[in-house]
Amino acid sequence: MITKVKANKSFRGTTKYVLEKEKAKIIGGNMYGKTTNELVEQFTLSAHLNPQLKDPCYHLMLSVPKNDRTLNDDELANLSQRHFANVIVLSRLKGDEAQVKQPDKRIGDAKLKQLVDEFIESELPAYDFFIARHSDKENDHTHIVASRVNNLDGKSIRTWNNYAHSEHSARLLEREFNLTPVQNSWESKRKAMTRNQLERVERDGLPGEEIMRRAIEQVAVNKPTMPEFIQRLWSEHQIKAVVSYYSQGGVRGIKFGIDVGSINEDGSLRLLWKQGGNLNKYKCSFKKLQTELGVSYDPLRDDPEIKRLTQMIESATIRQDNQQTIDYPSSNKLTDNLRLSTNKTETIASIKPLLTQAQAVDLYNYYSTGLDQELVTDRDKEIADRALKDDRSAPEVEEILKASPARWTNDEAKALVLIANNKLVSQQPLPELKPVEKQHQEQELLAIAVPVGVGIINHFLKDTDRNSLRFKHATLSKQGRELVYTHDERGELFRVAVNRNAEGNLEYSPVNVGEVCVEDIETWQKAKQILQEYIELQQLQKTQSKGLSR
Repeated sequence: MITKVKANKSFRGTTKYVLEKEKAKIIGGNMYGKTTNELVEQFTLSAHLNPQLKDPCYHLMLSVPKNDRTLNDDELANLSQRHFANVIVLSRLKGDEAQVKQPDKRIGDAKLKQLVDEFIESELPAYDFFIARHSDKENDHTHIVASRVNNLDGKSIRTWNNYAHSEHSARLLEREFNLTPVQNSWESKRKAMTRNQLERVERDGLPGEEIMRRAIEQVAVNKPTMPEFIQRLWSEHQIKAVVSYYSQGGVRGIKFGIDVGSINEDGSLRLLWKQGGNLNKYKCSFKKLQTELGVSYDPLRDDPEIKRLTQMIESATIRQDNQQTIDYPSSNKLTDNLRLSTNKTETIASIKPLLTQAQAVDLYNYYSTGLDQELVTDRDKEIADRALKDDRSAPEVEEILKASPARWTNDEAKALVLIANNKLVSQQPLPELKPVEKQHQEQELLAIAVPVGVGIINHFLKDTDRNSLRFKHATLSKQGRELVYTHDERGELFRVAVNRNAEGNLEYSPVNVGEVCVEDIETWQKAKQILQEYIELQQLQKTQSKGLSR
């Protein structure tokens, strides 16, 4: 079924349009009137109960295709009434249950049906509405015209997200009334190709934009984390996904790039770049990747890995032999000879196995030597680790893992390789910093950590007996006039004496500074953002409190 929904100001205009069409007739509802004037009079009385409501008239439409079975007036009235009730009940939900576009979160069909049945029995009579049938087109359709105002308490029906609620209701009713199912807009909406694009498809194959769209949807099917999503786009489809950040932290956006055969003046390859929102406004922005495609993102967990991947991918070069390699900068955790390469394909078809089944079995047995007593999952993680250290490519290791007794799927094998690769990265020794670089890194950490640490102590430990706060892998404590930050594994990262001068400005002098790394600075940048948000919230609450007390 096709459904439309809209709130507007005019009961008269809407009712006149619905009732005065040829072959229009009222088939349901709870109103005593039959003419436009009678119905508008009753609607107006209802609207007076909530005079602040800007758009009190609710207009919903349901259209059943002609090739579907014909519904009689009673069936169509019942279907339309349940649709109206569904939309109202859905508008009242909160939290995950209200996320109708996400099947793994939204309210279950059985629970929703129970709530709607109860609503129809107890509350629906409080809303004025009528249902009219139109038979003036190729398909029958109904119009539901209603007052958004509840006649008992004067409260109004919320219209937030009502398009999504209306579509979700239609899908439920299609199953309930055995009608032809239709795909939701968020599952099918995509910009149609232009005439030029279609001609290019016939001549050259899929355009770069369409290759990127399809690859993004394919990689996101199993709801990966954001770093996994970025890594797989590159390793499987040779598509660069680069995340940008605001200077104060927080994601600014994501862009995607692909080689479409263009050449710069210097002979280097020119990539086609598209911002996520412009590539496909419905699904490919950083936010929509999460809400529409289910890509998982947690700033504390993912940002360091995303930034590492971004650094690698931005520096990647595409060689003339159609092999893509990532040239890692010397400051990266990975050694310069660690590479990630895949065969470039003209389409997004799967890469052919690099090993025969017999070779994969032999290599699996070779790398599993001495691991007979391990659980299968632990053994296969270690096998992936050994194979990568032996300079096997990621696709080869995936084929080796698929020879396991566990019978891993393609996606599961890729996940095991990603885990092993991340482990390998974390084990690489950090490059030795020069004394000047080390001193600069220490100063950068203290410059952000000390004022933020003092602010955290003052705001979160104020009026308490506590003198320390727990971070994820570290502890911040106040020891007299000293501020101390201790990491669980690396020990004391800094100890500084803190004072305020005569002007009230913060001053500090280092007592001890331990082994500092980039992740420490990123942790305190995130802490700074959290502290700022907390202070702004406190100020807002204080302002609101003053306003109420006047």
